[in-house]
Amino acid sequence: MKTTLTTFAFVLFTFFSFAQNTDNGLKTIPEFSFLKMQSEGIFNSKDIKKGKQTLIVLFSPTCIHCKLALNHFSNNYDEHLKNVQIILVSEYEAKDVIPFLKENAPVFLNNKNVELLYDSNYEFAPIFQPTSLPTFYLFDKDKNFVARKMGSVEANQLFNLIK
Repeated sequence: MKTTLTTFAFVLFTFFSFAQNTDNGLKTIPEFSFLKMQSEGIFNSKDIKKGKQTLIVLFSPTCIHCKLALNHFSNNYDEHLKNVQIILVSEYEAKDVIPFLKENAPVFLNNKNVELLYDSNYEFAPIFQPTSLPTFYLFDKDKNFVARKMGSVEANQLFNLIK
């Protein structure tokens, strides 16, 4: 009985901890460094443009919710996202990601406002602490945290926060 109560208390505590901490302690854009997929080199947090909102997205080309969300964002790019710097990060290589985007979110390919990055060393998770795919992190023009949204349904809420 003690084990059951202890387990129940742990699960309840964990649930309420996640429910209350929607930013995982993010105050500003954390330092990161990932490989560029559409050109040579490395893109890091110092390369983020000032004066623009920044949307950082963790996604996978094997995730149906990622497909739905990125397709929806692609279809609404001109109306809501054309003035936002978008950073798409995946743990999959370009050979998997480029065809996925070509089919589901073509506006993000070869777009001057979009950086497509490869997390080759699995560093995104320890830095940003996502709990699902896709996860969207919105930062203001001064790189301050605004919101974190998860999944294809919550992602729509970002349109209300983008200026």
